[in-house]
Amino acid sequence: MKPRCPIRGASLALVLPFLAGCVSHRHVVGLGGSDTNVVAARQYYVMFGLFAVNDVDTQRMAGDLTSYSIETGYGLVDVVLAPFLLPLTLTSRTVKVRT
Repeated sequence: MKPRCPIRGASLALVLPFLAGCVSHRHVVGLGGSDTNVVAARQYYVMFGLFAVNDVDTQRMAGDLTSYSIETGYGLVDVVLAPFLLPLTLTSRTVKVRT
């Protein structure tokens, strides 16, 4: 039987946290944003995502603009925070408004 390669396992462990960034949603308001300005905020949830802890107001983040896009997803910071927040039943996600 052939022994397993430790480099393959280590590289897999390094790549897996970045796969969480693939879980995202994008909403376009009006014509969408031109990606010149990005405002980000973090949304926290308790009971593993059942109830929102804070309120992220995307209209306030966009200002008076009528065309922008909203992206919600799990970024690298959310993955790093997960081991510390999960014992408290907290999760987080990143909300970005592109104008």
